[in-house]
Amino acid sequence: MKKLIAVTAGLTLSLAMLFSGCETAKNGRDGRDGKDGQDVTIEQIYDKYVQEYGEISYADFLKEYLNYTNDELDGVTGLQAVMNRSLMSGVSILTRFAYTEQHRNSLGFISKHTEYKVFNGSGVIIHLDKEAGDAYIVTNCHVVYDDTSDTVFSDDVRLYLYGQDESGVNFVVDSAYSITGDENYRMPATILGASVEYDIALLKVTNSDVLKRSSAVQAGFTADADVNVGESVFAVGNASGEGMSVSSGVISKDSEFIELTLSDKNNLLESDYNRYRVMRTTAPINHGNSGGALYNSKGEIMGIVNAKDDGEGVDNMGYVLPANNVKRIVGLLYNGYVNNGGEMVSSGGFKKALINIQTVVTDTYSEYDALTGRANIIETIRVDKILGAPSSGKLREGDYLKEIKIKNGDSVKDSIKVTRRYHISDIMLSAAEGDTVVFTVERGGEETEVSINIGKGNFVQVK
Repeated sequence: MKKLIAVTAGLTLSLAMLFSGCETAKNGRDGRDGKDGQDVTIEQIYDKYVQEYGEISYADFLKEYLNYTNDELDGVTGLQAVMNRSLMSGVSILTRFAYTEQHRNSLGFISKHTEYKVFNGSGVIIHLDKEAGDAYIVTNCHVVYDDTSDTVFSDDVRLYLYGQDESGVNFVVDSAYSITGDENYRMPATILGASVEYDIALLKVTNSDVLKRSSAVQAGFTADADVNVGESVFAVGNASGEGMSVSSGVISKDSEFIELTLSDKNNLLESDYNRYRVMRTTAPINHGNSGGALYNSKGEIMGIVNAKDDGEGVDNMGYVLPANNVKRIVGLLYNGYVNNGGEMVSSGGFKKALINIQTVVTDTYSEYDALTGRANIIETIRVDKILGAPSSGKLREGDYLKEIKIKNGDSVKDSIKVTRRYHISDIMLSAAEGDTVVFTVERGGEETEVSINIGKGNFVQVK
């Protein structure tokens, strides 16, 4: 039976359908700027430290710089504390779209009628400058995209922090799909870039007073390239449009491919469906969770939720875009935004490097690593055909791929041991013009390195 895969953004019901937010000076008199003082949280101190001095884990920071005891450390880094901190990096998203239809009457006159709809989704803050009120947020493309609307991408994107995202309390969506009553809670966002092909969008909030006075934090991506089946995870998202919440589960499959479309047009063609590499999770995923983060037990982003299996009789089969690919795509979207002088990057937002080879899997096996406690699937990957530049004259048919590095000068930007076929397309997202791709290959029973320079002509436009 064919799987029914559904994207997980949700339509927000209208009001009519639903019903018939170190201690400083204590007050303005104690401060020189005339403003009321605010309590500074540990999270704010940690975030400031990371901005100034670089990455350090939250636990190490508490232990080394704030002299937390082991018992105190367990209290603030336990799973419950991690979940609660992660709520502070999540955002609920409302997007409003306009749909205009033209009608011709019996006299030949054309009239226009515009209707609106509001959809809800989720996002996660990946960079935060609270003092400036600025933040970068990752979400799904399909949260901000509707190809049947007047603008295709929403021109009214509103974000809400945890505890400030309750319908009917912090905002109201009326029967005409106008959003009101959110003056003290909404954070208007700009779409910096979006990719339909990878279902990722990058948003920015600028000079938000809501952020400045908040306890919001930023979340970081996991540095672990490998995902452990059975690993405990939890999802933070705006499930069913009811505000940010947490659901927990495990990684049930480390990698697979699903096909779905982000298009809302009728009579879809086969070309309108995209193939996404995802992880599968048992953490309950509902409409509205789209774009929210899936975290590991340390509060690191494992991936971005984008779909669920809606097939009859199917339970707890949610799908998540892997963190490493999301990081690479965010970098491409951000650079595309900068290169376009601040204009929004549309669905053709960036170019992806191609090496023009076809590969085959010559052997697949699994092994249990007693040292790490992981069951690993391992594939042996061989070059089957050379399709042209830039690989022509460099790689050879029959080469077995062992490792790939992306280098800029002497600096290694990204690297991966090739043990799965998808590793090749994944890492090529890191390659930019002027980079060198260094392959370690087995050729004639011996290992050798092959370097391929990536030039301007070695890219393809990504939808």
